[in-house]
Amino acid sequence: MNTVTQSETLALSAVAAAAAVSSAAMTGDSVTVPEVAPYELHLIPLSRLRPSSRNVRQSGGTAIPELAASIARVGLLQNLTVITSPDGQWFEVVAGRRRLAALTLLVKRHKLAKDHPVPCLLVPDTSARTVSLSENVQREPMTPVDELFAWKALVAEGRSLEDIAADFGVTPLVVKRRLRLANVSPRLLADYQQGAVSLEQLMALAITDDHAAQEAAFYEVPQWQRSPESLRDHLTRDEVDACRDALARFVGVEAYEAAGGGIRRDLFADEQKGVFLTDAALLEKMARDRLTDAAESVRAEGWGWVDITLRVSSAELHTFQRARRSRREPTKAEAKRIEKLEAEQALLQDKLDDEDDDLSDDGAQALHEELDRLGEQLDAIEQTLVVYEPGVVSMAGAVVSVDPMGLWWCIAGCCALNRSRHCGRRSGQRRTHTQEAKEGQQMHPPPGAICRRNWCAA
Repeated sequence: MNTVTQSETLALSAVAAAAAVSSAAMTGDSVTVPEVAPYELHLIPLSRLRPSSRNVRQSGGTAIPELAASIARVGLLQNLTVITSPDGQWFEVVAGRRRLAALTLLVKRHKLAKDHPVPCLLVPDTSARTVSLSENVQREPMTPVDELFAWKALVAEGRSLEDIAADFGVTPLVVKRRLRLANVSPRLLADYQQGAVSLEQLMALAITDDHAAQEAAFYEVPQWQRSPESLRDHLTRDEVDACRDALARFVGVEAYEAAGGGIRRDLFADEQKGVFLTDAALLEKMARDRLTDAAESVRAEGWGWVDITLRVSSAELHTFQRARRSRREPTKAEAKRIEKLEAEQALLQDKLDDEDDDLSDDGAQALHEELDRLGEQLDAIEQTLVVYEPGVVSMAGAVVSVDPMGLWWCIAGCCALNRSRHCGRRSGQRRTHTQEAKEGQQMHPPPGAICRRNWCAA
């Protein structure tokens, strides 16, 4: 805050003295008016300033780098308040410790000289704690809503986001978030000011700029349905959550955007979350096109039929009967390869099980990942060892779909009297996140069927 100047102090003291004299005159009492303290403003070299133990603010001191960046950009806007040290060699800062820390940081970064002149209000030693306390309690901070509108006004003046961010020592993302909150419905902002809406709820509602939709999502539902998660889900119910949706993982957000798909981003979500796809039809078309390429490679294996479905549940897969199959003996080369992979697995597992081995978390994670890679290679070899009775492949079929992890997968060896039974839901129909999560947890192929998963080429 701005501290008082000498003229302001003298004026206030004169008013107080006059009021005291007037009161005494009315009551007939005598009164002694104290002498006004000579508060003075000085430019003091930064090298002669140090913190004072009589600064009443014992906590805080946060966001020093941001304050330093602001001072470097726009200057020191508020003077420090100091007293003379007992030995007369220093000036002790009784109000403005964060500003002093920020100035010192700028010296360390070679952006200010050690003897940079700092405006300071020199006060009597006897007033140190009184002045320090007054500066910290006799002030009224901006309301959160006023602050949001101030950020918005800076942009309205033609300032760039990067320029504004540099002034306050923050990232452009912080500025974008402030602007997004400033664009929330005035009614909701007013209730936020009164404490009826939390900041977390406001952040969730800011996923859209539609004020009517924001107010409907908040005011037209019961109190217990106003959690930030519920509000965000309500406003994005017709969109695809790229973080949770299998097709979004399969297609990829970048490819979807490159094809002209619309995106809505939640600025308050983590970096890997908060991306919503607004064109579900385009997403499904792109997924189907990619599955068509995968289905051609499966069809080349000689299956009697190959069906493509974007989403398939465990219950739908179990409508199929299994085709008879057997496991052939591996060739010498295959057996040698299997033996080598299993030996590597055993060696890695021994390292994980060795209690005397001081293995870091990163090291253990690397071993687990290598075990998974070896397991995938063994599974791939095992799939090649499964063979069907003569004529079965031409009668049976395969289903090509997308699994919950966003990989395309093939369920081969499917037999059914009515092949359309597994497509009880239209392939283009989307399910809710909850339904997909439940089905994803129990997504298993029918007994006896061969399941193959493959990464989709980006």
